[in-house]
Amino acid sequence: MLDRYAANQDKLKSFVVKSEKIQTNFVTKDEAAPYLKVERENVEFRYEDDGGNFRAYFHTKDIQSAADGSLVPADRYNSFLWDGERYFEHHRGPTLDKSSTYISFSVKNIKDAITIGYFGAGSILGFLYGDVERFDSILRQADSISLQDEPERIGSGDCYVIDAKTKHGTYKIWLNPGRGYGIAKADIHKGPKDLWWGRPLDYFTHAPYLPNVISIRNVRFESKESVWVPMEADFRVDSKDFRGANKAPVSDIHYKVTDLLLDPDHDALGSFIPDIENGTKVYTSVPGLFFAWQDGKKLFIDEWDGSVKYVPKEWSILVGVGKPLPKLEGIKLKLSAEQTKDRAILLCFFDMNQRPSRNCIIRLAKQAEQLKQKGIAVVAVQASKMDENKLNEWVKNNNIPFTVGMIQGDEEKTRYTWGVRSLPWLILTDKQHTVIAEGFGIIELGEKLGNNQEN
Repeated sequence: MLDRYAANQDKLKSFVVKSEKIQTNFVTKDEAAPYLKVERENVEFRYEDDGGNFRAYFHTKDIQSAADGSLVPADRYNSFLWDGERYFEHHRGPTLDKSSTYISFSVKNIKDAITIGYFGAGSILGFLYGDVERFDSILRQADSISLQDEPERIGSGDCYVIDAKTKHGTYKIWLNPGRGYGIAKADIHKGPKDLWWGRPLDYFTHAPYLPNVISIRNVRFESKESVWVPMEADFRVDSKDFRGANKAPVSDIHYKVTDLLLDPDHDALGSFIPDIENGTKVYTSVPGLFFAWQDGKKLFIDEWDGSVKYVPKEWSILVGVGKPLPKLEGIKLKLSAEQTKDRAILLCFFDMNQRPSRNCIIRLAKQAEQLKQKGIAVVAVQASKMDENKLNEWVKNNNIPFTVGMIQGDEEKTRYTWGVRSLPWLILTDKQHTVIAEGFGIIELGEKLGNNQEN
């Protein structure tokens, strides 16, 4: 039966779902009258899993009562996005100074992108409230599991009844074979050691109360393009203060899908593009990396060292091992094609104002004749703007025998294009001017040359 459920469920690889949630909270304290609070939300969830590139987006917007009694969207909302590389938590406030975004590059947050959006699409995806695995996966790992001898009728269909004891809690699940073996009814009991969002309940010691019993009732299914989907359901979450206080909150939740689009063109819809206002404060999981969001920029994870950069979208790193050396655009350099013909190139980006860079150039100057005999043309590029006369004077005074040039125009863009992560920065090519090494120290030069003598 779990296999049959999975066969229906696995057809849901890509969709956009819009739903509404009405949550009524009752809080009973001793024998006082229960406190009632009603919360309304509109939710949108976008999802795609092609087996190799998982992406998910979820946002929720509170619905408030206007002065005339009508319901209107709040002037703020929260959204969560996993775009395949990064995890965004965005809070849009009523004004820009009240908005903020947090970005993480940790893979562990992939599941957060689903589970935090439970009432956007949790039931559609087969995640029960508070779980970070699909329910059939949880039941397959059960400590004990059994099937009731006789089916039970739920609504208009006879359902198989499964009882299971798992590390997530005790489950009683009614599966409707006429609805893709979907969950027609469920009761989940959780104790202090049972998992809630992937952690034991007693881990959440700061919470005033925690869920004890989760129930699902009145599930309505529809068939969408041969896939059975739960479109409406009632949930109840009975909570308990496991520390013994006199609180017993209860939440009744009515969930209804208002629109469902299967297999949409997510790229055309812009489904997984961050919806962040220009100028929003952005904080990240990288220490010291924070900035104001700007349209036309991108967050780039450098595969060379794992560093994160925030650069214009049109920028790209052109230099890398195995790639041909790009043209020396943006660099003022008197270097003829004849000087590098049939020669390997050793290119050094440096900054004359930094001692490590000066030392590197002087050491290269001492090896220049040996490198020339080995068929290597040495070229140096001053990587930051400075007085050209001052640079030429330094080159002359230190008897630098090879060509020295300087970045012109946008030095930050040029360094990014050439993949310069720090200074000095060495790049070595073969005689066909294909990069064979980059970012190594001058003490490693002999090793790099020895490993590539055939070049």
